[in-house]
Amino acid sequence: MDKSVGTFGSRVDDWIVRVDPRRWSLLYVPWRVFLTVVMVGVVAMFYYPASLATASRSYDLTTALDRAIPFVPWTWWIYFPHYVFGLVVTTVVLPDPRVAFRVFLAIVFGQIISCTIYFLLPSAYPRPLVVGDADPITSAAVVWFWGIDPPNNTFPSTHVANACMAAMGAWYTRHPIKWYSAAMALGVFLTVHTAKQHYWIDAIGGFIVALVCFRLVFRVWPMQTKPYSPSGSSTA
Repeated sequence: MDKSVGTFGSRVDDWIVRVDPRRWSLLYVPWRVFLTVVMVGVVAMFYYPASLATASRSYDLTTALDRAIPFVPWTWWIYFPHYVFGLVVTTVVLPDPRVAFRVFLAIVFGQIISCTIYFLLPSAYPRPLVVGDADPITSAAVVWFWGIDPPNNTFPSTHVANACMAAMGAWYTRHPIKWYSAAMALGVFLTVHTAKQHYWIDAIGGFIVALVCFRLVFRVWPMQTKPYSPSGSSTA
């Protein structure tokens, strides 16, 4: 790798460590939550314009497996609310902000790749006509979500990609949060189908995007050799 790139990355890392509040200080949690909100906002800035631009054309990617998977309305709570909650928790607990920023960059790269595929292979999932026998709260939540989330541009699943990249970041740090993050990612991978939001191939595509983008970011922006101190400063 070019030395200038490594030097720039090192300077960025030093800045990240400086701006990250002291761990579990008064500003620490709001700052980490703010980072997650910004990241979700950036993803939405890519997703919704692409969705509108391709709304008039789509491919049917239905397989026999997709038809065999039942619609289980309550799993929507894992697919979306717990997905967002999981991203927040992982970001807050992740000890090294340098890893968190790399995960965010990987997610942005993943969204750019996904949006490119949306234009090349636009797809739409045939959602159920009714919510079914779900309880009133779940029914209202699912109907609300269907109203704000377009049914098109399903391949690859950015929910799966983002959840997997968050889990990969947690496993990279070897922090115990890795087990929760992995469970969150697995839950999203499964419930994108039972909530009838995605084709099976969408989840596979999302995982591949996560793997490629995570490895790419850590290759072009390698971690510094000097360790990170959770107190808010890196040590030589």
